[in-house]
Amino acid sequence: MSDIEKILNHIEKRKGDVISLLQEMIRTPSVTGEEKAVAELIEREMKYTGLHDVRVDSLGNVIGEMGGEKGPKLLYNGHMDTVPVGSRNLWEIDPYSGDIKDGRVWGRGACDMKGALAAMITAAEAINATNTTLKGKLIVTTVVLEENAALEGTRHTIEKDGIKPDYALVGEATGLNISLGSRGRMELELTTRGRTAHASTPSTGINAILGMVKLIGRVEGMKLPRHEFLGGATQAITNIACSPGKTNVIPDLCTITIDRRIVPGETPENVQKEFEDLFRSMMSEMGTNAEVKVSKYAPPAYVPPDNVIVKATFETVASVTKKNPELIKYRFGTDASYLSTIAGIPTVGFGPGDETMAHSPNENVPINEVITAAKVYAVLAANLLG
Repeated sequence: MSDIEKILNHIEKRKGDVISLLQEMIRTPSVTGEEKAVAELIEREMKYTGLHDVRVDSLGNVIGEMGGEKGPKLLYNGHMDTVPVGSRNLWEIDPYSGDIKDGRVWGRGACDMKGALAAMITAAEAINATNTTLKGKLIVTTVVLEENAALEGTRHTIEKDGIKPDYALVGEATGLNISLGSRGRMELELTTRGRTAHASTPSTGINAILGMVKLIGRVEGMKLPRHEFLGGATQAITNIACSPGKTNVIPDLCTITIDRRIVPGETPENVQKEFEDLFRSMMSEMGTNAEVKVSKYAPPAYVPPDNVIVKATFETVASVTKKNPELIKYRFGTDASYLSTIAGIPTVGFGPGDETMAHSPNENVPINEVITAAKVYAVLAANLLG
C-alpha cells in the first residue's frame, strides 16, 4: 500500500475524531482579540499530531512544523478568530453548540474557518501516523486578528517569527474549489471643508454638505479598472457625517467613507492621486475644498494558474475527489493578500464550506467537505514535499 493510500485510509477511519475536534473548537468562543482559549486547544492538538517545534508566538499565533530541510517549504495558514454571533434570535441553534444536523456541523466559526483548521491539524496527524516521509517542511500557522482585516497575525508570523515558505495555502472556504486570489480593499475618507454660519443666513457660510453632494455624484460615475480574472474594481459609499452637527449651524465639514475593492495595479498612492485629480477638476463646481485619506489598505492577491502551487493543488484535489476543481476567486479579502502580494509567496485558497456562510447566522460546514479537505491537505503535503 502506498503512502497516499495509507493517508487516505487513516483519515477515513478517524472521521469521528476530526469532527469532534471541530465541535470542540466551535464550543470554544474566539471572537477577535479573545483567541487565547482556542489557541491553547490548538497547541495541545498540534503536539498530539506529531508536529514539532509547536509554539505560541508573542502575538498569540500557534505554529507547528514537520518534515525535513531538503525540499521546499509549504505553509498552511488559517485564522482562529471569529466575528461575534450577532442577534441570537436569528440562530436556529446555539451558535456555540457545534451541533450536527443534516450532515453539517453548525455554529460560529464552523465555516470561517475552524473546519479548515481541524482539517489541517488532521492532515498533519495522518502524515505522522502513517510514517510518511517529508523531505521538505510543512508549516501550519493558526493566526489571530484576521477578522479586523489588518493582516496582523499572518504578517507577524512572516516578519517577526521568520517563517519563510516557498508556497502557501489559505484554508478559507472555497467549497473544495481552488481560489487564485481576491480583490484587495481600501477604506478612504473624503472630506469637504466649508465655513460655518448661522442657519438663518446660509449665504454667509459655505455648506460642506452641498459640496459633498456634488462630489458624490462624480464619485458614483468614476470609471474603475478591471482585472482579467478577479473582475472589476468597485467602490461603495458606506458612511457619511458632518460637523459641527447642529441643526441651526451650516456645517463646515462633511466626510464620507468609501469601501473600494481594488485589483492588481491599484495602490494607495495612485488611488489617492485619482481622487485629488477629481477634486481639482471640480473645485469651482463644489464651492468647497476637498481632501482624501486612505485609512485602511489590504492589497489584492493573485497567483496565475500555471504556478507550481496551483498545479499541485489542482492535481491533488482531482485525485482525491475524482473530479476537477474549479479555479475561482474569493469575493472577500483573506490573508492571502499579505502572503501572495506583500510577502511574495505564491498562495492559493482551498477549504471546506460555502463562503456565503461566513459571518452569517446559522453558519455551518458540510462534514464530508471537512474530511475531504483533510485528505487533500495531507496528500498535497506528501506530494509536494515528499
